[in-house]
Amino acid sequence: MIEKTVFTKEEIINLLKTSYNIEVLQVEKLNRGSANLYSINKNEYILKEFQSKYTKDEIDKEIAIINHLRKDKIPVPEYIQTLDGNYSILYKNRVIIMQKYIEGYTIESNTGNYDQMLESAEYLGKIIKSLKSLDIDLPSNDISSWYSEETINESIEKQQKLLKKISETTYPQIYKDLTDKISMLEYMRDNFDFTEMSKLTIMNTHGDYSLLQFIYKDGKINAIIDFVSACKMPIVWEVIRSYSYIDSKAKGGKIDINNLVQYVKKFMNYVQLNKYDLKFMPYLYLVQLLTSTFGYKQYIADKSKESLLEFAYFRTNLCKCLFNNAEKILTALMEELFNEN
Repeated sequence: MIEKTVFTKEEIINLLKTSYNIEVLQVEKLNRGSANLYSINKNEYILKEFQSKYTKDEIDKEIAIINHLRKDKIPVPEYIQTLDGNYSILYKNRVIIMQKYIEGYTIESNTGNYDQMLESAEYLGKIIKSLKSLDIDLPSNDISSWYSEETINESIEKQQKLLKKISETTYPQIYKDLTDKISMLEYMRDNFDFTEMSKLTIMNTHGDYSLLQFIYKDGKINAIIDFVSACKMPIVWEVIRSYSYIDSKAKGGKIDINNLVQYVKKFMNYVQLNKYDLKFMPYLYLVQLLTSTFGYKQYIADKSKESLLEFAYFRTNLCKCLFNNAEKILTALMEELFNEN
């Protein structure tokens, strides 16, 4: 839910004059996103009022990352400096930024065509390559907790508790999905060796890279936004996750192995992956998805959360596809990228 704004129209006009020397002729509240957004002077600028949970240090770090990427010609937002040279303002305990308006539109998940799919892979590669020279120490996302025996057992217990709240008759699809997820988790816990996960390539990356962060113009990416989650982590997670969100052939939680191979191949034009990355890529994503109850939990508590339930169905279908095809994916990747038969 969007938090109540701290601004009146008059306060916005005064702030932009005193802090940016911008004469405001028009202010329009925009109803999109999770922050309070305002169009200034008929989309010449966008004023963004962040949620109260964000600190100025967090936003300043994101802006520094974006400014770094701009130097490498990556399409990212362009922020406006204040008269005293800052990129953000703290106003009534909310962080405020101004940026140039980005022309374009967003697209729905799994509606990207083949060229848009490869464009996504290319920009992810360019972003990670650029962030190698970032002079900011990004936080590390310790993904070892995702596949620890403790995490898996806790997830099994959570999903068993959800099962007790419903019946197979009343919620047949949810009941089956949760039962299937428990079975897959038990199999992974008892049969899969995660010890070599430590050999995955860890680098600076976006942290939440997907088509949900793209603004398109004329069918091509015009801007990539929201770097607040930037961190160090195994980059193959971002690769396979971003593929699963954009490819139209992955709709409904499917994996088109040929398209995934081409996605990884395009990415590797910019960043090299090792054999362990390819080996564990489907399993890393699988375990992360399996351990989550997101969507089912919310819908069982509130039947109006139908969109979250659909998202849960999508992710469980992905789990089933990855579980059944992980070795096929690995074989295809190795044959194409390392010429191994």
